[in-house]
Parts: sequence; C-alpha cells; structure tokens
Amino acid sequence: MKKMLGVFGLCGALVCTGGYAAGVTANDTAQNGDTVIIDFAGYLNGVAFEGGTAESYPLVLGSGQFVPGFEEQLIGAKKGEERDLNITFPKQYVPSLAGKDVVFKVKVVDIKKK
Repeated sequence: MKKMLGVFGLCGALVCTGGYAAGVTANDTAQNGDTVIIDFAGYLNGVAFEGGTAESYPLVLGSGQFVPGFEEQLIGAKKGEERDLNITFPKQYVPSLAGKDVVFKVKVVDIKKK
C-alpha cells in the first residue's frame, strides 16, 4: 500500500468521515464529491506494475488525489461496475511510468453519496 501511495503522489492519508447517505440504490451513479470504494490494478503493456494495485480503496471523486483522468473516468459509474481506465502518466512523474500509457482495471465496490 505504501508503494501505491508513492506512485500516486498522495501527500496524506485519506480519511472518510460522516455525512454520507446510508445506502446506494442500483441506479445511483458516482458524482464529484462522492466517495467510491474501488479495487484497481494498473497495467503497463499488459503487465501489472508495482504500486498500481489496491483493494477497497476509498477515493473522493474530484479530490485530485490520483493522476489526471483517473477520477474523471469514474463519474457516472454504478456500484458493482467494472471499467478500464486509459491513462497517460504525466511526463514529470516516476521515471518508470512518466509519459507512459497504462490501463487501470477498476471495480466500483461501493459508492458513498456526499
């Protein structure tokens, strides 16, 4: 987990607190400000890369905690949905990933509405 945080350049721990609705219906979709609980794995040339995998990770959409394009591609996702997110890492990034195209396979485990 520490390596994953380093890869994404997170500066601090994400803390999920109260203020969220108790449940999400099958038709609810993730929107900016919602917390999505996700499982994900990042792949470079079809091979999972170190530090690019996590389970039950709480991510507040719109927080800017992940690389550009990651959070935006989860807007509109439903609980239980799986998506392939195509991301190009910034050129000023971890050398092994800088400027590279990767795919993150993401499953939305849960959505906590703001």
